[in-house]
Amino acid sequence: MASSSDCSRLFEEVQNKLDSTMPWIGLYIAAATTLCSLAMAADAFIGFRSKRYWLPSKCFSLNAFSLTILAVTMKLPVDLTSTDLSSIDQYARISSLLFMSTCMNNFIISLGSMENNEIVLNLAALGVLVITIMVNICIHIVQMHPFTSGVFYMLLPQIASLVIMLLFLAMSCSMSLMLPTAKTYLELKYNEMHILVSSRQLDESIDEVGILVKGYWVMAETSNPQFV
Repeated sequence: MASSSDCSRLFEEVQNKLDSTMPWIGLYIAAATTLCSLAMAADAFIGFRSKRYWLPSKCFSLNAFSLTILAVTMKLPVDLTSTDLSSIDQYARISSLLFMSTCMNNFIISLGSMENNEIVLNLAALGVLVITIMVNICIHIVQMHPFTSGVFYMLLPQIASLVIMLLFLAMSCSMSLMLPTAKTYLELKYNEMHILVSSRQLDESIDEVGILVKGYWVMAETSNPQFV
């Protein structure tokens, strides 16, 4: 029968072996974070290059692939086994939550290019991910409260990050409720302007035709739901 010292030694060896994989976990978290950051930077570059007032969401939009990659980047916040007693661990967890809020902010613009069914499914998946992160963070805060009662100020940024993330989720849901009506209204106005321009006679003055064409061009440019 193994003694208690042998069991504790075996447990320590197993724990050390599991801890030795943490650098590799950190590497694939960093790789996923870099991929998301590069995709958001590419959208910003495309937007500035095309002189648009919004991000086109071509490289980083709300879909299954981006949510999967984003779930990998949230490995630290959803980890319930980490002690997070040092300030570096706390900053790593907080920065992950802020990165999640940044990604959600970019997702809001991509809702304009989706159909109604896509919006519902993608927002449901995003809501599951956000709620999972929030529940895990709350459980971790409650479990670690006896050990961090003297440094409660370190938990305040986590709570603030959770509130910001919840606000972005509420904004996304609000946008999804507004989008079907907004698309119908924009399409109606666009068709009205199209009929107005096409029905004008060619013998009108150049100035009147120019004004109509400019108005039609503005309507065509601003009818993009992403712009709205």
